[in-house]
Amino acid sequence: MTTTTLRHTDQIIAALPYLIGFAPTESLVALTIRDSGEVGPVIRVDLPGPRGRVPMAGHLAEIITGHQVAVALLVVVGGGREPLPHAPFVVAVTEALADVGVRVEHAFWTRAVEAGSQWLSYTSPELSGTVADPDSSAVAAQFTVQGVVVYASREDMADTLAADPEDDLDRRASLIDAIATADGSTTAEKVALVHSVVEQFAIRSPAVRPHPTDRAPTDPDLDDSTLAQLAVALSDPQVREACLSIALGSRDRAAARLWTRLTRALPAPERAEPAVHLAVSTYLRGDGVYARVALALALAANPRHSLAALLDSAAHHGIPPDDLRTLIADARTGPG
Repeated sequence: MTTTTLRHTDQIIAALPYLIGFAPTESLVALTIRDSGEVGPVIRVDLPGPRGRVPMAGHLAEIITGHQVAVALLVVVGGGREPLPHAPFVVAVTEALADVGVRVEHAFWTRAVEAGSQWLSYTSPELSGTVADPDSSAVAAQFTVQGVVVYASREDMADTLAADPEDDLDRRASLIDAIATADGSTTAEKVALVHSVVEQFAIRSPAVRPHPTDRAPTDPDLDDSTLAQLAVALSDPQVREACLSIALGSRDRAAARLWTRLTRALPAPERAEPAVHLAVSTYLRGDGVYARVALALALAANPRHSLAALLDSAAHHGIPPDDLRTLIADARTGPG
C-alpha cells in the first residue's frame, strides 16, 4: 500500500512494477483510489480464460471489499489479437466491482510495461498514448529512495528464496534430527540463541541498507551446526511466539536477513518457520507480494502450518498491515 498520487496514464502504467514488486505480464492490475486521490490497495490477478472470467472477477471484488474505496483503475497487461484484448474480462470485473460499490473510472490496456509500449483505453476509446520509462518515472525515483526492489517477474522474486543445494539440505536435515534428539535446552536458552544471532546481523548491518531480504556483504556466515540449532529452536512454539515480536522492533530488518538465510538453508518442514517470520516482516512493511511468496514456501514445506494459512488468507484479502498486527497477536499462541 502506498500514498503515492498518480495523475497521468503513462505514469500509472509505468509505476505498476513498483506498486506490486515486479513487472506484470498477462495480468489485470486493479488500483483502488481513495477519496483523497491516493492509491489504496493494488491487486494483481492472472488473466483468465473465458470460463474463468466471472469467477476471477468475483474473486477480485471480494478482495477489494472492505477497504473503503469508491473508485478503481484497471490496467490489463498482455497480448491478444483484438484491438483491445480481454475486453470481456474487463466488463466482468467492472460489473463485479459495481456490485460491491466500487466504480471503475478508467480501464487501460498495454502489451507490456516498458517504455514506449502503446496503451489504449477500454472506457474512453479516443484516448491512447505510450508508456513512460518505468525506470525513470517520478514513482521509480520515490520508491528507489525508499529502497524498494523491483523484480523482472514474480518468478525472479521467488528465486531470491530458492533453496540451497540438495546435498546441503540433506546434511543439515540429519544434523537437525541429531540435535533435536539430544536437545536439553530450555525455551529461554533457545530464545536467547535466536536473539544472539539476530544481534550478529544487526551489528553488521551495512551503512547503505539493502533490501531486507538481500544478503549484505557484512552478514555473518552461519555454519551447519548453527543453522541446525536455529531450526531446532524454532520448532518450539514458545520460541516462535517470542520471535514474532521481533518484527515490531528495531531489529526487524536484521532479523529479516536471518529469516531469509534460514528459509534458503533449511530443509522441509523446518524451513516453514523462518519463511513465516519473513512473511510477517515483509507484510508489516507493506510488501504483501513478497510476503505471499514466502508464505507459499512455508505452506509447501508444511501444509498444516496454521499461522502460515492464517497469514496467507490475510494477504489474499489485502488486510492492511496495521490490522494484521492484531491478527498476529491473536494467533501467536496457536499451534504451528
